Amino acid sequence: MVCCGRNYHNNPSLGKACEFLLSKQLPNGGWGENYLSSQNKVYTNLEGNRANLTQPSWALLSLIGAGQAEIDATPIHKGIKLIINSQMEDGDFPQPDATGVFFRETVINYASHRNIPIWAHGEYRSRVLHAS
Repeated sequence: MVCCGRNYHNNPSLGKACEFLLSKQLPNGGWGENYLSSQNKVYTNLEGNRANLTQPSWALLSLIGAGQAEIDATPIHKGIKLIINSQMEDGDFPQPDATGVFFRETVINYASHRNIPIWAHGEYRSRVLHAS
């Protein structure tokens, strides 16, 4: 939708998507969805309302792409702060236990998702920080 010129302002679906993501943001700035969401078809936070880094990264990429920063960048700043503060000394990021589910019951970890925080940080720097 974004590639076709749609954004938060001109597409109600993107507006609703942003509102949904913002409603699920945790106090620490992140997101953490449990695999049970797929199985039960109801959004379920990770145990202890903790965040992993894959889900905040995808959420931030979505919010940035939809134009949320033009409305209120505060949730994006909070999310990126979590990512930056989670980076380990070797430059890598802690990897979540599971990053995907298929057939509503098989949990899987995608090794390539370890780079999503870097992508989110890059989009943040180029589209949020440099835009303001």
